[in-house]
Amino acid sequence: MTLRLKSTHNAYGLMYMSIPVYKCVAASEKDMQFQLNCVQQLTRATMNSFALSIVLLAVGAISLSAGLQHYVVEKSFNQAQKECAEYQGVAHDDLLRYVKEGYPDVEDVRCLLRCVAFNLRFWNHTTGLQKHMVEGHFVPRPDDFHNVERTEACLAENLYTCDDDLCTQVYKAFQCYYQHYGALSECPQFVVNTYHEDLQASYDLMGMMALSQHTLQNLAGGCFPSGEESLCFFYAFVTRTGLYSVEDGAHLEHLYYQYNEEVFNPNNAKTVACLQNQKKLACKKTVCQQAYDTFQACFAESHGLEYLLHTVFVDSAKNFLGQPVCYCVKGKTCPLHQCYGR
Repeated sequence: MTLRLKSTHNAYGLMYMSIPVYKCVAASEKDMQFQLNCVQQLTRATMNSFALSIVLLAVGAISLSAGLQHYVVEKSFNQAQKECAEYQGVAHDDLLRYVKEGYPDVEDVRCLLRCVAFNLRFWNHTTGLQKHMVEGHFVPRPDDFHNVERTEACLAENLYTCDDDLCTQVYKAFQCYYQHYGALSECPQFVVNTYHEDLQASYDLMGMMALSQHTLQNLAGGCFPSGEESLCFFYAFVTRTGLYSVEDGAHLEHLYYQYNEEVFNPNNAKTVACLQNQKKLACKKTVCQQAYDTFQACFAESHGLEYLLHTVFVDSAKNFLGQPVCYCVKGKTCPLHQCYGR
């Protein structure tokens, strides 16, 4: 007797097992023991098949929820380093040697580190070193309570001058962290979005969600929220960009990296308490309302929320509409769209 279990996938990509039905037939009375054994074996096989199908369905459902990448980039220092080595034509053996020697002070290494810094976005042309971001790529020793002080002292002693090129500027700052802050982390870290990436993510969602003309006009005019559709757009955006999830709520670490405001600091006790209180109210709200209320209650005064509502959403909606829009001013009408300010 041979038993076969067939696996297949449903419309959602989840694997399931078909549960076969068997019949045991005794040829004669003396075969009754064989029949009994057959029934017992097939019963066990059927139950095992059913149990396996339940496990596979559960695993598949979890993976769909937790494994979505959305518009989020996470990258380790080592990954960024390998990418930059490829871009700049650094041979693999040379790269291994640079790492082994602690990143020697030579031009190829300095410019490799500049590339890594821009790749991971802990350096930019406007403000230079982003301390809160570069720190995420280093792991301090558990018994080292003065690493920050030493790193700051090193940065103060090694201030780059106007004569230093950008490679040298980045190299000096990196060495302070490499020598004093901790060991390089192997774990991927959140890579912040630029304005243009936020704009693209917002623009794409407007098409993906087929926002109504009314909602688009209100977004373009800075009128927010203007209804459930606008709230669901907000929820979709903060989810797509890795700033929020239904399971965990607001992702403080990502928000802190993105906006560098104290209100988003994961160690901010007031913020943590606020978020915990908001979770207690979630059962009475829609998912969309809960996401917006969380940001409004805990981050209302932040530049980050202001930037999303009145820069990213406004600019992307204007681009999407491709025409003049109504502005959110009480009592003012816009003849082009025949809509009213709130």
